[in-house]
Amino acid sequence: MTTASSQRRPLALVTGATGQDGIYLSLHLAATGTEVLASRRTATARDLYLAHPRITVVDLDVTDTAAFAALLRARQIDEVYQLAAVSSVARSWDDPRATVAVNADAVEGMLAAVRHIRPQARFFQASSVQAGTTSPYAASKLAAEGWVADARARGLFAVSGRLANHESPLRPAHFVSRRIARAAACGDVLDIGDLSSERDWGHARDHVAAMPQLLRLAEPLDADICTGVRQPLRALAEAAYRAAGREPGAYVVETATVARPADPAAVGGSAEAITRATGWQARTSVADLMAEMVAVEARRLATGAEDDPGYLGMRVSE
Repeated sequence: MTTASSQRRPLALVTGATGQDGIYLSLHLAATGTEVLASRRTATARDLYLAHPRITVVDLDVTDTAAFAALLRARQIDEVYQLAAVSSVARSWDDPRATVAVNADAVEGMLAAVRHIRPQARFFQASSVQAGTTSPYAASKLAAEGWVADARARGLFAVSGRLANHESPLRPAHFVSRRIARAAACGDVLDIGDLSSERDWGHARDHVAAMPQLLRLAEPLDADICTGVRQPLRALAEAAYRAAGREPGAYVVETATVARPADPAAVGGSAEAITRATGWQARTSVADLMAEMVAVEARRLATGAEDDPGYLGMRVSE
């Protein structure tokens, strides 16, 4: 099924394209024949990941609805993947207003623009299995899901994909998976507090591949994008040190600390709906995920390069 005329390739807009998910999704879409407008607010070193003949990088602040509307008028966009977000739960507490402005208010404006300017376009909202839990991040994601449902009731093909935790070497350095991978690669003792909180851990590469499958169904479907298995944070730490050839017991220290406000002890989802509808399943184990991340951290330490397109192709065997 295609959402575009048979006379041309489908055109997708990916917002937040220099984020972890935006990079993997833009490259996945381009590799499978879709032309991509990869939008970001400003140019950064991460633009280098988007070098592909079917990817065009454009400037766009998703909170600027007028600019988004102008882009819809200028280009025959068939699919919108709204990935731009304040994506850190912890940091959402620091600036709740900015979190709501990007994660919810911008989505409302974008959906309204699509309805009025290009109603045949399909809209994917990157939501979270944490939507509805207690944090500014979770509240903003739940609000965005409400705007998606409203737009769908008005005739737009719009869906929310609720992503569970999905990691990769492209996570920013402050995310816990990167901190663990770096400590393991360095051979440092890891002491980041309580490791008992459970999450559904997957690889971003797997999860973004589910997005176009969900968006291209015959009928709209909101669904969780996840592995369906919850594991404690301790599992990531142990897998990372084993990948680095180190005995976890000698390096992983667990001490009681004050948790983030209202940080849920366990969060996960069910992949049953998306698997039934599309056949999609997560492919990467926690062991392979952390082995890849540790390998990239080791390369970063050796070269001093935070960003390198070669990191995308590294696998466990390297």
